[in-house]
Parts: sequence; C-alpha cells; structure tokens
Amino acid sequence: MTPVPAPPSPAAVAAFLRGLDKRARLFAAVQAGDQARGARALAAVARVFAAEAGQWPLAQWPQQYWRLLLATPSLRHAAKTEPNALLPGIARLAPERRAAVLLHLVAGLEDDVAAAALGLSAAAYQDSIRDSLPRNALGQPDVDVWRAWRAAAQRELERVPELPPLVEKAASAPAGTPVQPRTEPGATHGVRWLWLGVGTCVLAFAAAFFIHPAGREAISQWLATIKREPLPPAAAPKARFDAGDLALHPDREQLAAPREAAYADELALLAWLANASDPAAADAVPLPIATAPAQAASIAAADETAALASGARRWNALPPRLRGLRRGHWQAWRALDAGERVQLRGIAQRFGQLPADERQALRTRFDAQGSDARAGWWLGPRLGRDWPRVAALFAFVDEGDRARLLQLLREASPDDIVALERLAQSTAPEDRAALRRELLAQARERRGSWLQARLQR
Repeated sequence: MTPVPAPPSPAAVAAFLRGLDKRARLFAAVQAGDQARGARALAAVARVFAAEAGQWPLAQWPQQYWRLLLATPSLRHAAKTEPNALLPGIARLAPERRAAVLLHLVAGLEDDVAAAALGLSAAAYQDSIRDSLPRNALGQPDVDVWRAWRAAAQRELERVPELPPLVEKAASAPAGTPVQPRTEPGATHGVRWLWLGVGTCVLAFAAAFFIHPAGREAISQWLATIKREPLPPAAAPKARFDAGDLALHPDREQLAAPREAAYADELALLAWLANASDPAAADAVPLPIATAPAQAASIAAADETAALASGARRWNALPPRLRGLRRGHWQAWRALDAGERVQLRGIAQRFGQLPADERQALRTRFDAQGSDARAGWWLGPRLGRDWPRVAALFAFVDEGDRARLLQLLREASPDDIVALERLAQSTAPEDRAALRRELLAQARERRGSWLQARLQR
C-alpha cells in the first residue's frame, strides 16, 4: 500500500508564494496583457496550488506553479496588448513566445524547468527563445535586444510594489474572493477579553474615586466657583542686603578693634617676651616699666564709622593669603583666656617703649629660635613655654580634636605637663593617636591619676 504523503504546512506554502509574489504579478500582468486579468489568474492559481501542493515534491513546486499559471484562460488566451503595457517589447510577442521569454527573464527559471512548465523539451524551449528575438544585419538573433529586455525586466521587478502575501487559506476561498489574512484561533476572543478587563479596571477606579470621601471632596472643589480677588500691595521689606554694610562684614570684629588686631599679629613675639622678661628666667630680657596708658580721646560715632570703613577698604585690598593669615592670628588671640590677653597687652606696651634698635634686636633673637618653638608661642605665654616638651605628642592631630586638646593642655597642671613630656618621649609615633584618644576620654579630675598610671606601664 502506497503511503499518502503528508500535506505541506500552510506556512511552507505561504512562504513559497511570498517568495515569488513580485515575479508572479509582473509575469501575469505582461502575459495576460492586462493587470486586472493577471491578478484574477494569480488568485485562482494560489487557491489551486495551495490545495494540490502536497502531491508534489518541494523541488517541483516552481515548475508546477508556473504550469498552473500558464494554464489559466487569462494567460493562455492573452488580451490585446495595451499601448502603455509593461515590457512593451516582450508584450508584442505571440503568447507562446511571450511566455517562454517571461519564464526566463521574469520568473528566473532555468531552461529545463521553464521547458517543463511549457510542456516542451529543452531544445524546443531554446529555439522558441531564439525565434522571439529580432534578427540583426547578419541574420542572427539580436543579442542587444535580449540584453535590453533583461534590463527592462529587472527594472520592472524593482518597481513592483509590496502587497500582502498570499496565504495558506487561498485554496478554500471561492473563486474571485480576495484572500483574507490568517487569524490565529482564539485571537479575536483574546482581544475582546483584554478590552473587557481594561474597561472593568477603569470602572473600578472611577467607582473608588467617586465613593471615597477624598474623591468627592476633590470633585466638589473642582465644581465650586473659583474666587478671584487681588492681592494686597506688597509690604516694603524690613531689610535689604547691602554688600557695603560694614555690619555684615565677615571680619567686622577684627576690623572694629585695630589695636587688639595689632596685638594678635604680634602674639607669638609677645608670648615669648612674657617669658623672656621674667626676672627668674635665664638671660632675662629687660623691659621698661610700663607707664600709665594715655587716655584715649573719645571718638565721635561718625569718625568711628569712617575709621571702620577706611580699615575695611585697606583690609579688602590685602592679598587673600595675608587676610587668611591674619584671621588665624585673631582666632589664636581670641582663644587665649582673659588673663593672658591682659598680660600680653602690658608686654606690648613695655615693648613699644623700647628704642627701635632694641626692638629689632629682640625680634632677631625671637626669629633665631627653631620653627617649632616659634609656632608654639602662638598658643600663648604658658603653653608656648611648655610646648617644646609636649610637641611630639600633640604636633599632628585631627582637626576635630584640636580644640579639645588645646583646652586639655591649658587645664593641665605642672605635674601633668611633666607626665605628658615623659609619655611623648616613650610613646612610639604610631601609638600616639591612640594615647590621645584615651586621654580625651578621661574626666578632667581623673587625668592626673590616669597619666601617672600610664607612666607605670
């Protein structure tokens, strides 16, 4: 019993028809002599081919398709060629020769396949091609005409517009009925259910909005009449920023106390003189006895404002680096306790009573100290004196701990300074940060005992 071949899949038939769609449309239009007749022939052949394709091997599909197309009455009995027909040189040929030429130039078939589609032998097909060509002066087929036909066919194929491809249901459609695109089963119902779900969601949202009190309130406010009334006149501002206002100057405190600012700039020198002028100190510096300071004349408010403005102009004219340096001097001066500032004011008065050459000699002597020693005097007369002893432990600290450590040193007793000096000498550099953290963690009243206990380790 001969097995019945399985029918081809609709997708395979559709792909085959789609692949030759442009060629088939141009072929049918030229062979039929009319595009409408050619289109009807294509639709009929598509239905027949889709129904019968299963009986042929896939390799024979091109031959069978073109055979079926040429067998349609519209192409077998071609109409009279129209004046504006496609490929007019080929369209003027007799139907049999026209089909032979079109199968080669438009359908793109090999000679044996084209001959089989026409029911001819390969030799007879080639003779038909030669007989279709006009003769040249030597009586031979004009090859130039053949080249022109080939080029014209290629141009027309490129101009054929893209149309929806023929589909696998073509065989079941009645003759003359346009082929409809294939729709997946259940697709329409799926779309309907989708829209039904969307509509349900919209209705649920609207119901929730209208039922909820906040939604009703929003609707009521929207429907309410909008009240419009002019705004009251704008009130005058209580104040405006004035860049020239000295009260807003960031360094006003320093500018308003020029004498104190001068002391601040000499803080390190004055702190050193406070210790060097102590009679108990070795190689004490003799300073004259301070005389009673002259009473400062009262200054009118207008003159004070003018002096402040003049000082601000001079200050603003300084280079930024110098202004920053003097701000640091002022902060160091303000960090001293009141007693130290009083002491240094007196030292400054006594120093100012010296002759200029003696003042310069003392400055030279101060500058002869090491940089670490000079830097320590910016901490004031007391800390400046003890700084060389503890500098190794406190010279490099985190900025966040600096103020707390300075306060700790100012509160330290002489015994504490001695203990810190010994710890600075005995503690490795990599352990000093941990030592400072432990020291800061101690309460003020317990620091002395903690330092002594630490020395015993």
